[in-house]
Amino acid sequence: MQVPSRVQLSADDPRAIANVPAGPGRERAWLGYPRGAWLVISVEFWERFSFYGMLAILALFLTDDVAHGGFGWSSASALALVGAYSGAMYAFPAFGGYLADRVLGRRRAVALGATCMLIGQSLTASPAYLPKLLGLWHRQPLLPALRSIGVPLGQLRQSGQLSAALQMHGAALDPVHGATWLAQAYTASAMGFYAALFFLILGNAVMKSTLVVLCGETFRPDDPRREGAFAYYYLGISVGAMLSGFVVGIASERYGWASGFAVAAIGMAVALSLYLLLSKRWLGNIGEHSAATSDSNTVSATPPAAPAAAETWRRIILVLVLAALMCIFSTGWFQMYGSWSLFIEHSVDRAVGPLTVPVAWFSSINAVVVISIAPILASLWVRLAASNRSVNIIQKFFFAIVMAMLGNGLMYWAGALAGRGQLAPIWMPLLGVSMLGCGEIVAWTATYGFVTRAAPAGFASVTMGAWYLLTLGLGGYLSGVTGNWVDTVGFTATFGIIAIVMGVGAAAALVMRAPLLRLAARARVEL
Repeated sequence: MQVPSRVQLSADDPRAIANVPAGPGRERAWLGYPRGAWLVISVEFWERFSFYGMLAILALFLTDDVAHGGFGWSSASALALVGAYSGAMYAFPAFGGYLADRVLGRRRAVALGATCMLIGQSLTASPAYLPKLLGLWHRQPLLPALRSIGVPLGQLRQSGQLSAALQMHGAALDPVHGATWLAQAYTASAMGFYAALFFLILGNAVMKSTLVVLCGETFRPDDPRREGAFAYYYLGISVGAMLSGFVVGIASERYGWASGFAVAAIGMAVALSLYLLLSKRWLGNIGEHSAATSDSNTVSATPPAAPAAAETWRRIILVLVLAALMCIFSTGWFQMYGSWSLFIEHSVDRAVGPLTVPVAWFSSINAVVVISIAPILASLWVRLAASNRSVNIIQKFFFAIVMAMLGNGLMYWAGALAGRGQLAPIWMPLLGVSMLGCGEIVAWTATYGFVTRAAPAGFASVTMGAWYLLTLGLGGYLSGVTGNWVDTVGFTATFGIIAIVMGVGAAAALVMRAPLLRLAARARVEL
């Protein structure tokens, strides 16, 4: 009998995982799933609560009047920053995933990423509390003075107008040192805000693509509960997004932007606390070692035939094309946090009886739709599969892009009404965000399984990070580019252009469906 050869297996290889003794994260179950999986889902829930809560008010804060606690930026500048921030949040998880896979190990990567994100979320309110602290130090009301200078805040380059405003209002505080103190407050406000964005991007890079892989590692590769756990994982994201818009929206409306950002920071503090307190007991040794460390240990196995180079390239091409389709949808979806938010704030009748609906609530309505239709879709996919009429991922992406096209088309209609001097009715953006929610749940529930099937062994976090970069990262950045359109051609034309782009993307999905199915069959990837 032939003795099996001793081969090196990476941490992501199912054979390596199968030979690891079941730890506490796999042995102890709650509601039918390992406690470790529920811990990861809970951490993702609170992290997304924090992320989407901050994002829901970011553009509104940047464009709000300085006297009201905002930065007083133009729509174009605010949307450009929101787009750059959204893009960067998903541009670097591929690199962070590599560090988690090959250097840090997933457990340390999540702890480091969550700590950085907590620092960042805590600094988002710094434009309010840093000038206030400086004012206490100098015994001068620097925060009120800063909010009365009449020029935009948060600019890295000081213009002549800003210098003159600082000189004039600083002299009113103290003839000798007032201008210097006020300039310090201005710089602290700006640098604290940009430091917040930096730490958020850094923490998300290390943490984002790692959590979903860590969730899968709490199961053995052949465990049928894995797909159900991913469904709960995405449900946690959606519930976090839903609650964040409501809670952060109320806090910012009643108590100011700094309070809204502080609520988002509390969510991140809960996420980190849960992870640090429970990960050792609930996850055991899952994710503690990097793939590089695991590679140094050999296990007995018969190595399968390595995939041919041609097949590998087919998979790469398949992933790139599908990522392009998902990027088109993401560009339309991110409008909800940018151009849609600014339009809704000023051009939509948000009164419902005595209540004026906060703008941040509209993103929560999107999440409510996702949560509501998720069970219906799950049942539908099962029934279609049972009758041999299953829907492939290309058709799901086509549906999502069509929803983004219809949503932006509806906002074009709302913009046309607002252009006639009347406020658009509230049902129009409500229906628009509902359409985006329908497209989102259909597209993303199909994505995790596809990326996992196409990922090379040992690089699961890297592959997921690359997918985030090409879809949400690039889509978020492109959504920010539309900010220039808002200032040049207006909201209505901007929504119309985006709807047309979505329509072209949907047509491209239809045309490429048959070739992509053939490519997937040759690459041995199930769609």
